Parts: sequence; C-alpha cells; structure tokens
Amino acid sequence: MGLHQFRLARDFVCVQGDDAESYLQSQLSNQIAGMPVRTSRNSLLLDPTGKVVAVVRVTRFEDTVFLLDTEVGFAGAVIARLNRFRIRVKADIEALDWQCVALRGDGAREFASPLGGVPTDGLVVDAWWGGDTAVDLIGASVADVDGIDACDTEAFDAMRVAAGWPLAGVDFAPGCIPAETGLVAVAVSFSKGCYPGQELVERMDSRAVTAPHTLRLVDDANFRVGDVVVEGVTVTSVGGGKAIVRAKRDVADIGVALGPA
Repeated sequence: MGLHQFRLARDFVCVQGDDAESYLQSQLSNQIAGMPVRTSRNSLLLDPTGKVVAVVRVTRFEDTVFLLDTEVGFAGAVIARLNRFRIRVKADIEALDWQCVALRGDGAREFASPLGGVPTDGLVVDAWWGGDTAVDLIGASVADVDGIDACDTEAFDAMRVAAGWPLAGVDFAPGCIPAETGLVAVAVSFSKGCYPGQELVERMDSRAVTAPHTLRLVDDANFRVGDVVVEGVTVTSVGGGKAIVRAKRDVADIGVALGPA
C-alpha cells in the first residue's frame, strides 16, 4: 500500500497537574499509570453504568501532562465526564486546539520517526491498531509532510475500513456497551484497579457473554451504508474492498472480528 497523508480532524483534551496520572488511572479503562513519556494507548471512557462516553487515545506528553484525543464532537462529553468525579484532584482539564496529520501505508512509521518534534512536525503516536503502517503526527501546529501524497476523505476512510478500525458515531453509537465497540482488546486492561463502569466490562468478560451486537469485517460485495446483508446484519462503513457490519448476537459469526491484520 502506497504511503499517503491526510489532515485528520480530531478533538483534543489536556489533563495536566500533579494528580493527572492517578486521576486518569482511576477513570479510564486502560492502564495509564506508568506510561512512558511520549507513548500512547487507546482507552474507553465509560459512565458509571458501563456505557461508552468516548473512545480516547491517551498520550503522555510530559510527566504530568496527558493528551486525550477523540472523534470530532466528543471533547465536551469527555470534559464533562472527567469533571464529574474530579473532587480535590490537582489536575486541570481543558480542550486544546491541536492538529493531526495521519500517515498511512507502507513505511509510515519509518518515515515519521525523524519527525518527533513539537510543534514543528508533530509528536508521532500510534494510530488504529498500531504497527508500522498507521501513525499520526499531533501537535499545536503540524505541517504537511513533504514528499508524501495527500489523499481525500473518501480514500482515507476506505483505508480505515480496509484496516477494520471502527468509528464512534459511525459504526457504534455513544451509550453502547464496551463489547459492542470492537475495541475491548486494545482499550481495556483486565489487570488494573477500579474505574467507573468496570463491573459491566469484567462481568461480560468473565462469563464469556456475547454482546447484543458486535462489529465484524466482511468482504464488500458492492454494499452501501445501511444495507442489510442478512437479517440482523447491517452495514455501517464501506471502503477498500471491505465493509464493517453491525451484527446481532445470533449472527455474530459472519465475517471476521475486528483487529490488526
């Protein structure tokens, strides 16, 4: 796959202060404590009943500074949810006007490795399922990358679907349960301490309960978004010769589970 760049709109939230690490550890589904500086990982932000508020990528920018980025339109919900339990916590939470340039294709990580400075070229962070073909440059001001062709929205979304990466608000709705996002494997730690919503996640995992709906990746036979493949299976995204579908529990064996290739 040829290497391309795309200026990707994202919402950014900064959590900064002496208690930033411990507070995020207590609120997010993934392991935050001990993250090395300038590394990132995905996590779910849940309400106390276990429903999904947002999927966030957490980047430890400095020792006491964490950046959470998410789909456009979710920053307000993330800030409101984090502030809900912020009592006697030494951490400020605010939205940031940051930028993101996505690099996708063979050699993306190798090409991006020298571009680690902020704000000129951006901080390099893992994207989608990780690996060497999907990284993002994030920063207060990220320049376009010389020598890499830009792609349009349709082409970028086709790459996303072909990679099997789901989007909140497109493939699953806010307020669904974590197991319906297809992201539990990369966004949940089952060995960390407590966090709001953990009971539902742990109970479903320990009992091997299949979610009412799951996301699956199928070959695209000229599907369109909204098409019903078979009864109980609806197309949510198409592109790159693939389709992401939302399948009811009794037809959850269609296609393959979302995950790294």
